[in-house]
Amino acid sequence: MWDKIKWFWKYYRNYKYVLAVLLLLTPIQTAFHVAIPRLIEFTIDYAKTGVLPSYSVFKWLDSFASSIGVSTTSLFAILIVILGLDASLIYAFVQGHRAWMNMRLEWLFRQTAFDNITCKGPDFFNRFRIGDLVTRMTDDVAEKLSWFACSGIFRFYDALIFIGFTLAMMLTIDPLLTLLTAGPLPILIFIFFKSATILDRRYDYLQTRISILYDIMEACFSGIRVVKAYIQEKAQKGKFDSAVKDRRDAEISAIKATTFIDSLYMYIWQFGIIIVLLAGGFMVIKSDLSLGKLVAFVFYVIYLIFPMFDIGRFLVKSRQSAVSINRLLELEKVPPMVIDNGRLKYNADKGGHLVFSNVSLRFSEGGRKVLDDISFEVKSGQTVALVGRVGAGKSWIAAMVPRYVDPTEGGILLDGNDIRRYKLKELRKIIGYVPQEPTLFSDTVENNILFGRSGISRYDVDWAIEVSQLKDEIETFPDGIYTRIGTRGVSISGGQKQRLALARALVEKPKILILDDCTSALDSNTENALWEKLAEVMPGMDIILITHRPDVLESAHNIIVLEGGKKIESGTHFELMGNDGHYAKLYRRYSLQRQVESVT
Repeated sequence: MWDKIKWFWKYYRNYKYVLAVLLLLTPIQTAFHVAIPRLIEFTIDYAKTGVLPSYSVFKWLDSFASSIGVSTTSLFAILIVILGLDASLIYAFVQGHRAWMNMRLEWLFRQTAFDNITCKGPDFFNRFRIGDLVTRMTDDVAEKLSWFACSGIFRFYDALIFIGFTLAMMLTIDPLLTLLTAGPLPILIFIFFKSATILDRRYDYLQTRISILYDIMEACFSGIRVVKAYIQEKAQKGKFDSAVKDRRDAEISAIKATTFIDSLYMYIWQFGIIIVLLAGGFMVIKSDLSLGKLVAFVFYVIYLIFPMFDIGRFLVKSRQSAVSINRLLELEKVPPMVIDNGRLKYNADKGGHLVFSNVSLRFSEGGRKVLDDISFEVKSGQTVALVGRVGAGKSWIAAMVPRYVDPTEGGILLDGNDIRRYKLKELRKIIGYVPQEPTLFSDTVENNILFGRSGISRYDVDWAIEVSQLKDEIETFPDGIYTRIGTRGVSISGGQKQRLALARALVEKPKILILDDCTSALDSNTENALWEKLAEVMPGMDIILITHRPDVLESAHNIIVLEGGKKIESGTHFELMGNDGHYAKLYRRYSLQRQVESVT
């Protein structure tokens, strides 16, 4: 429970004004509201007997009524209206702040969860499916937490104060009748403790079913081309239908439990009205209770129904929200693979000397090393090629330079400083990275190149497009550079996606350029033209590239040969060919593949 309170407090502590309004004005409006039945009681009894209560305030009110020329009964009626208006205005003011805080907290929950997720490493996204993450950030936040976080908690606070004030008033009228009316309370407390575990299980199961449904949808839409290619529409429809039915059943099960418990809270308390009418009516007949007191008592019992309903709803929603908070805490508790605590700014006048020193990488303690004791350097303006079979660790080395992951052993130095000492934003600003599978967004060609970065001129955009061999093709697009390319670049070819991602990397003219097999989808003519153009701009950059192109490997200053996460050879192309080792075999295979591709 304490971790839930701390979780809420980190969002509330910046809104102390709203907290003050909710905490201080709620008792005031409740006091006004609760005072009204007592005034009604005094009015009825005064009209019937003509005798005022012995309190001095009523003598003053009687004198004041005479001085302004109205009857005491009329003055009581006016006071009832004034109290009612004051209570309603304060309640509306408080409600407005509740509603604002609900929306604000929903935004904060979602934004914080999103920011937190974007800081995680690749291991996080292997652990949590995309559909599950979408569920946690939408359904868990909007449907389960947004109302409870403010309105749910403060309606509960309001209900407790309302019940406390009401019971105090009831005790001043008749303690025995109050005790009889409060009889259902132990039953309601027993119901809550018995129902808590059932509700937890059902809500947790429901959220899991929702996550599975979203995951099926995301996988189907992302892989729609594969689904169609293998004529699997019917199978996907069956999976979706099954997931929808599971979610429907889970929703019904949760709603049944919620409705049953809500109803118990509301209807059990209504027995209090029956008790008041029977016992109170008998007491009035025996003249043990005045008519005004009975009317006021009935008002107070009715007053108690909705606060008790709010308490029941709070207890039910608290279990539901606790499940959702646990699901968000589960995301927060996964430590990021990269922590941005660097303080250094990068000096652009330096050479960009990059050194890998005994670098190793593993994703879990005691787990297999993805990289094992890798050492090499990239001097200013040099090109280093990474070569090896699939799974050798090439892409992990490339991902370490912009700190998508950090080494678990060893370090990477840039101009003599560990790259972890640089501010992450400063480091990544000087790096252009083109991954093996380019990611594009449902936006224009221009915006996919700029990617939200400011200060980039149209000249630099045109230059990056020309280097990437996209200029002629973009001119054929319906709206040129302003053409929208659809979700994940669905409207353009694989080769165009790779070149667009390359243009994005080049547009800021980075100090370090990382190319992870970024020309695999290009035809030979386009690829030749691209590498020729890249050769013109590469001399001013440190280049780390992963490629199977023999002619590109021949021009590299250093080639690192990897196998099973370890460096097994290194040197220039001609040195490695002279050794006739692992690299020589790979090179001959690459050359043969290129010859076959050129023929076909």
